[in-house]
Amino acid sequence: MNMKRISLLLAGLLLFCGLAGAQNEKISFNETEHDFGVIGEKDGYAIFDFIVTNNSKESILISRVQASCGCTTPSWTKEPIEPGKTGIISVSYNPLGRVAPFAKSITVFFNQLSPAYLKIKGQVVQSDALKKKLSPEEEYPVAIGSYLLKTKELSFGQVNSKGAKNIRLEVFNNSDKPITQKVLKSPKYMTVTFNPAVIPAKTAAIMDVNLNAQDEKLFGNLSGEIALLINETRQSFPYSATVVDDFSQWTATKKASAGKININVSEINFGNLRSGNTRTLKLSNSGKSALTVRAIQSSNPSITVSKTHFAVNPGEIVDVKVNIDKNIQSKLNSTLSIISDDPSAPVLEIAVLADKK
Repeated sequence: MNMKRISLLLAGLLLFCGLAGAQNEKISFNETEHDFGVIGEKDGYAIFDFIVTNNSKESILISRVQASCGCTTPSWTKEPIEPGKTGIISVSYNPLGRVAPFAKSITVFFNQLSPAYLKIKGQVVQSDALKKKLSPEEEYPVAIGSYLLKTKELSFGQVNSKGAKNIRLEVFNNSDKPITQKVLKSPKYMTVTFNPAVIPAKTAAIMDVNLNAQDEKLFGNLSGEIALLINETRQSFPYSATVVDDFSQWTATKKASAGKININVSEINFGNLRSGNTRTLKLSNSGKSALTVRAIQSSNPSITVSKTHFAVNPGEIVDVKVNIDKNIQSKLNSTLSIISDDPSAPVLEIAVLADKK
């Protein structure tokens, strides 16, 4: 090949490159190479949107997009991109079964422009390797010395009167010596089981607290505390629950014909007690069967009621006297809870308010 031909080839190549550069000046990208960094193998597709801007005075169409391998899937704006507007080339990389560094290319073809070349890269690791290892204090934020728990609150919520409910507490011995756990005090309807009872140093354990309402007539709100000995030191764990009828065995017909509770007020306000310390709550049954009121309970001992357990026949109205202690020393914001065998409203609550006398 003579020097003249080589010169002509070089000139042609330079001219082509100049034209390609001029064409590509008509578009721009938010990124041309995106680094995903470290991603988990089983954490799903890694996705990035390359945004292309049309800097020219004519509309541009992305005719097709081709990835360098089947693990990379592109999708793109199919409509023409008007001058000054943007389109998207969305690229998805599937890391499953590909634990290794990766670098992939994507070629974007346009209707009247030379192709554009994009890249993605990153490193795929096993998903477990990405999980941050929490310190015991982070994983178990409730601390009783070196005895750590995720929570010490025992909120059972609603419990069926013919059933039971269990709460499992996760604990951790953060000391260098064994920790001993014992039950000091608990209600008779509750059992506490430790696994193990003696927790080795720097070891997790389980405490199961079971509330059994099957053998008790426990209707309404239950609250109190269980007391444990943790290395001979007394510790209290508060609990709460609301026991209601077990409606799970009721047929649709029985539920439809059940008693239906109604009350005449949703709030009882005694004010400053100048109009007396007694109010009347009217309770009625608009259902087809007799309604059984299992319990009426107050969240404050200053509030008492004249009756707590009774039946209400269909169409009947029953008066319940609500009394407040005349000598209350502070503003009162209390609650009356009515527990009944109305399957649509087994627990009704009434606000009880009063000002300091």
